[in-house]
Amino acid sequence: MRKLFISAIAALGMLGATVVSAGVIELTPANPQPKGVKQGLKVSYFTGDRQVRSLGAAKGRLKQSSKPGKPLKGLNYPDKGKGAPVLTAGISELVVADIRGYIKFPAPGVYDLEFFSNDGMQAWISGKQVAKLDDVTPCASAGRPKVKVPSAGWYDLKVIYFQKEGTACLESEWKKPGGSIQLIPNSAFGYK
Repeated sequence: MRKLFISAIAALGMLGATVVSAGVIELTPANPQPKGVKQGLKVSYFTGDRQVRSLGAAKGRLKQSSKPGKPLKGLNYPDKGKGAPVLTAGISELVVADIRGYIKFPAPGVYDLEFFSNDGMQAWISGKQVAKLDDVTPCASAGRPKVKVPSAGWYDLKVIYFQKEGTACLESEWKKPGGSIQLIPNSAFGYK
């Protein structure tokens, strides 16, 4: 009877661990690891459409046409007020951006991430969604996932972003294993 009781407790413990880890997104490093990575992120823009009020519309416009823009330094573009340029688009409103490249995690472990956006954005790391905000909104959190990084190195990154009018922001933070919350530095982003 005691053996059965111990087995039941062990099974409940394993179930609890599964439930706790179910909220952690497991990432896969880029394979092969890219060589000759430049700092920043590639970006393509579609501009000038007042009808873009959702990620679906933003993705549709990018499929119709987009033009390469000046690479981003990273993912830290705070709200600088009405009239400030959106990212590197050179204009202050009606911007849709397709952002691609890599994010470099310096060590293995579980990271807390958070993304902020005005207006909407959706982000994927290793092809897995890590953030989504599908609305016209002031600068707001697009998600606070935990991600499991199996090894230090580069991981594929894709972001779709749109800004309708008013002000704009696109920012990112992480909490490294055992660390505190901080902006993800520009040096953590790269592209080829």
